[in-house]
Amino acid sequence: MSGPYGGAAPGPDGVAPRAGAGAPRAGAAAPRAGGRASRAEGSRRRADGAASRADGQPPHTDAASPLTRAALALGLAVVLQVVVLTLLFPNLWYGLHDISDIPIYQEYSSLMAQGYRPYLDFGVEYPPLALPIFRLGGDGLDPDAYTTGFTVAMGVITVAGAIVVTLAALALWPRGRRPYWAAVAYAAAVAFTGTIIVNRYDAAVALLVAGLLLCLARRWLTAAAFILGLGFALKLTPLALLPLVLLLAGHPRRWAWPLLAFVAAAVTPFIPYVVSSPGGVWEVFAYHLERPLQIESVLGTPMLVAGALGWAPLEIGFSHGSHQLIAGGADAAAYLSGPLTIAAVLGVYWLLWKRRDTLRAAPEEQPLAVLALLLALMAFGKVLSPQYVIWMLPPLALVAVRDRTVAVLGAVVLLLTQIEFPGLYGDLLREETEALVVVIVRNLALLVLFGVVALRVWWLGAATWSPRAGRAHTDLVR
Repeated sequence: MSGPYGGAAPGPDGVAPRAGAGAPRAGAAAPRAGGRASRAEGSRRRADGAASRADGQPPHTDAASPLTRAALALGLAVVLQVVVLTLLFPNLWYGLHDISDIPIYQEYSSLMAQGYRPYLDFGVEYPPLALPIFRLGGDGLDPDAYTTGFTVAMGVITVAGAIVVTLAALALWPRGRRPYWAAVAYAAAVAFTGTIIVNRYDAAVALLVAGLLLCLARRWLTAAAFILGLGFALKLTPLALLPLVLLLAGHPRRWAWPLLAFVAAAVTPFIPYVVSSPGGVWEVFAYHLERPLQIESVLGTPMLVAGALGWAPLEIGFSHGSHQLIAGGADAAAYLSGPLTIAAVLGVYWLLWKRRDTLRAAPEEQPLAVLALLLALMAFGKVLSPQYVIWMLPPLALVAVRDRTVAVLGAVVLLLTQIEFPGLYGDLLREETEALVVVIVRNLALLVLFGVVALRVWWLGAATWSPRAGRAHTDLVR
């Protein structure tokens, strides 16, 4: 029997047998052969256990049945999320609804309840699938009741996201403790993110991202594309993840159903509004294209530094629903954000293309790809609203259980975002040094996180990175 590169195939211990060793000697005793097989099996099991420990997995399998294991992991995910939402969030150093977008959603819901038509009778800057999300809080006629209803709805969606992330972990790792750690990681990520998760509708975007990861883990590529279509009708940006699904599908002849599913899910919610008010629907896209450089964006960091050090004048204005930077170079940075974001996303896709065989053969690496693409969108966009970090929670949780460096960097980004918003946001608008430093450090940490994740993508295939072992160990995908 020959090995993958010719010659004798290696034995169980990785050593090629001597010539002629494949056949037993005449008259060889059966007990000696059985003893050699037993020793070889023992060596193989010890090697498997060592490899599992180096990769962060316990050797062999759990004692629990698959159904019991799934029930335990899902139960843990639900309990931890409920604890975070009901015990932690009401007792943070800031109010549960400080600086919330819920009043905006309440106004839209109230107008719709009174019979006014979105995009025609009143302008909406959100895509059409956001509208039913706004209605989850109620008719909006009672602001207090709406606030309570919407908060509960986002809490339920957050719990659902935890369940889907855990299901994805169970699909990726049928053995070992990683699904339990994924449930813990997601709850920790929500805690580090803070109450903004129940004050914005981006929890629904995170749920769709979690659904995408589950579909990729199960190799349901058409369903994955359908979910991305829903994401486009909800937040637009998930469109950037569609090429990943096509890359995983392989040959272009396999793209037809995923593309059809994406188009159906993405276009259908727009149709009734395009018919009634095409100009109103176009304003959704124009609104985001025209947005200026937002105060918390990574591209605005040099201006924040210059302003904090007194090197250049810095002013803050308000436009398109957020606070903008008014400083030298702000308009140029806003203009360049589009090309820079496209370049960053294409750069990630170039890395993914180079490692496409590994991604197709190893679904556990796919959350890393999703995280890299989301970070590329966040790091170079002209707007980096605090709620955008919610999008990356599902892939971050799945990557964090395997990579402590990414886990720590992700926690830093989330925690600094929560410290800045809402607690220090007023200080930021007043250009106070402490708030400026927090945003600057957060943005630098985000860039470092993006760089580390991109490097991890580059390492795929040639070697599998083992953060627990602190080294790269060969695990070639042939």
